[in-house]
Amino acid sequence: MKRIPTVAGLLLVLATLLYCADATGKWKGSLDVGGETHELNFDLKASGDTLTGAFIVEGQTSELQDGKIQGDTVSFWAMSQYQGQAIKLVFKGQVLESEIHFTMGLDDGSWSTDLVAKKAM
Repeated sequence: MKRIPTVAGLLLVLATLLYCADATGKWKGSLDVGGETHELNFDLKASGDTLTGAFIVEGQTSELQDGKIQGDTVSFWAMSQYQGQAIKLVFKGQVLESEIHFTMGLDDGSWSTDLVAKKAM
């Protein structure tokens, strides 16, 4: 009788370890900066615990760097432009069925914001 809870617990742990968020696909979000809305697009491809793809904002495409997946959490960074300056943006997000809830910020931690990207059909 003691084996049933132990086996059930082991199966639950195994299922949790095997679960990998389905981040693959095209995702769209937006960000309000100074009263202006900027559309953000993500083209993601998940393979095992690696995430690759692109971050697209205002027609500029940046390749994802150091993309990782752990369970339902994704993380990566990408370069972008702000007022003519190159900036490194760091992303961490939780993948839900049809949304990714991101925290996006500067690599030095001086600024961050939350945004939601929805799966594009």
